[in-house]
Amino acid sequence: MKRIIIGIGLLILIGILIFRFDLPLKKSNIIGTYVSTETNPFLTEVPHKSDTLILKADGTFESGFYGIGNYNVNYGILTTEIDWTYEFEMGQARQRTYFNNKVFEKPKIILNSDMNHYYEKIK
Repeated sequence: MKRIIIGIGLLILIGILIFRFDLPLKKSNIIGTYVSTETNPFLTEVPHKSDTLILKADGTFESGFYGIGNYNVNYGILTTEIDWTYEFEMGQARQRTYFNNKVFEKPKIILNSDMNHYYEKIK
């Protein structure tokens, strides 16, 4: 009986860990089209209107908000980070953020986790 209780406890713990942590992403999973539907202007560095971000296989991106630029992905054990650089009126800007890839969810590029602002992959 004690083994059954320990086994069930371990299964519950493993289940919580699987649903809590992000799954690793491959390059083929990252490339694609992402959308942001945020309309609340709270930060100047992130889109405050609906935007589409297209990550291309050659390391470039296109966005209505950021324009055209380059990105680099850093693959970690538990996180996948993305750096992108783009030109704006004052010169060159850089932004660093991360991917959220939970089980049964589409990959997301988190722009502000506190305000639940992100790009979600659509294709």
